[in-house]
Amino acid sequence: MPARQSRNRTTKAAPTKRHELGAYWLWYRADRDDWAICWYATTADGRERRTCRKSIGIGGGDASHPPKAAQDALAEHYLATQKPVEAPIGQVYVEKLMADWLINHAQPNLSDPVRYANGAGHWLAFFENEQATGRLPGPPTVADISSALVERFHAWRAKQGVSGHTISRDTAALRQPLNWAWKRNMIASAPFVPDVKHKPEPRDLVYSVEQVARLLEAAWSREDRQHIHMFAMIMLSTNARVEAVLELNKDQQVRDGLIYFNAPGRQQTKKRRSIVPICPTLAPWLDLYHGRAIQWQKRHLDPSTGEPWFEYLPTDRIKTAFSKTLIAAGICHQAIDEEGSPIWLPPRHKLGETAPRPKLVGLGSPNTLRHTTSTEMHRRGVPEAQIETAAGHRGTGTNNRHYRHLRPEYLTQFVEGVEAFWSDVGKLTKVHLVNQRKPVVFDLAA
Repeated sequence: MPARQSRNRTTKAAPTKRHELGAYWLWYRADRDDWAICWYATTADGRERRTCRKSIGIGGGDASHPPKAAQDALAEHYLATQKPVEAPIGQVYVEKLMADWLINHAQPNLSDPVRYANGAGHWLAFFENEQATGRLPGPPTVADISSALVERFHAWRAKQGVSGHTISRDTAALRQPLNWAWKRNMIASAPFVPDVKHKPEPRDLVYSVEQVARLLEAAWSREDRQHIHMFAMIMLSTNARVEAVLELNKDQQVRDGLIYFNAPGRQQTKKRRSIVPICPTLAPWLDLYHGRAIQWQKRHLDPSTGEPWFEYLPTDRIKTAFSKTLIAAGICHQAIDEEGSPIWLPPRHKLGETAPRPKLVGLGSPNTLRHTTSTEMHRRGVPEAQIETAAGHRGTGTNNRHYRHLRPEYLTQFVEGVEAFWSDVGKLTKVHLVNQRKPVVFDLAA
């Protein structure tokens, strides 16, 4: 059978790159020598996308090189469309703006989007309560947001026993979506959202050296909580941010005796991530295994032999495990209800309990370790500038910010303060020392 002969095909020229600005572009109709501005529009039912064209009555040039007059007309049209063209604020629903903000801004850009999602959830519950009492005729629009409404939300949350600082964070879950929508011309104006009144000054809880020792012992005593031990070791040795420690990849961010908490390719935000020297006590812990520093040990049983084996999984949240570790260490108190009465849980008959037991809540949060480090460094006379640098707070001067970590003396007094702190911990426990505890070496290749 004769071989099939290939047909001669004319090679198509590469498509001409059109001149664009935002969602608009220029299109040239050669037979009329006319330029038009084009954009996509969706039909009212949302099923079809069609191209719209607007002739600008300008000729000359070619498809690859529009004349300057056509480019200026495109720029003028683009600027005109950036003015608020959406529905009046009385027709824009707050719930939709919150959802758009969470998806398009909070999740990809903010360090703790879950906090804002929880705040938005409280607002939705409040709006339902307002509708049930007749103060809102239906789902609120932007026009319904007033100072009186916001103050009722503050009172509603306060009756639930929530602190002023928590109410302030919840308020930001309304204020920020409104401002975000206004800046993007989705609404013509953003209403004023007042903050909670008489907000108390922040009181940063810190752990004592004795509590730190108990916390580390409790974390190491159980295999499924040993990632809390590693987390506490890094936090107390570096003064880093919680999210930076949870996301720390040792293969990419630990080198030359330094921890680069801002991962390669990650843009620095207002909550800056620092570069911190590795203190001697922490160094051997960072050498135990590769990859993410904080890995949770999930226990499995081999179905054939009944022998346990562990799966090591990176974790992005440790709040629950941290709280359980605090309770195990005795760093806790009994929970109370909205009326201020102690909460009791029913007895667990399977465990032989016959009397109710108190519901316990851990004192503090993972971020309390950061406050503890700052306090301990101040107590040991570490210069304020070094404490602030380790914490990721912005320094003064480009040269200081960009190159100070290259100096041999970089944060030496901070490291000395950390080692002095671990020396005090060592008077109560040895759980912070690798050679004393003989820690499990994770074999991730197995």
